[in-house]
Amino acid sequence: MNFRYRNLVKEPPEVEELFELAARGGLTISKLVNKGSKTYKDLNVNLDDLSEQEIAEILSSHPKALKRPLLTDGKRLVVGFKTELMEELVAS
Repeated sequence: MNFRYRNLVKEPPEVEELFELAARGGLTISKLVNKGSKTYKDLNVNLDDLSEQEIAEILSSHPKALKRPLLTDGKRLVVGFKTELMEELVAS
């Protein structure tokens, strides 16, 4: 499998791409938010008060609030350091 590294902070995903990524993982956009990140905490927002569109716009503008790494094969998505799932994705 060929890989392409992408620094999401320097090359943030567009809103549409975030929806595509979330769909690959069977997730909502809010599940891509790293609630423990300094960036997220500094934003001082409550995800429950925001639409998925609004959350995607925030993540696109503030990519340090994204959970990382994101690993995709174009069909599936692994979010975070889940070694077993990453190995499974790479092996297929």
